Amino acid sequence: MAHHHRCNLCGKDFDESTELEDHVERRHPKADVHWWVVAEDPERELQFEGR
Repeated sequence: MAHHHRCNLCGKDFDESTELEDHVERRHPKADVHWWVVAEDPERELQFEGR
């Protein structure tokens, strides 16, 4: 299974962690970000914390 990265602030998906980090810096610069690993199938629609 390939790794999957998702922004928990808006739900956008990324293939690489660096893409996610760049996204958070640009789109959510003032957000208090917490990183964690989730073992779920990325093909399923996953819940995320929207703000």
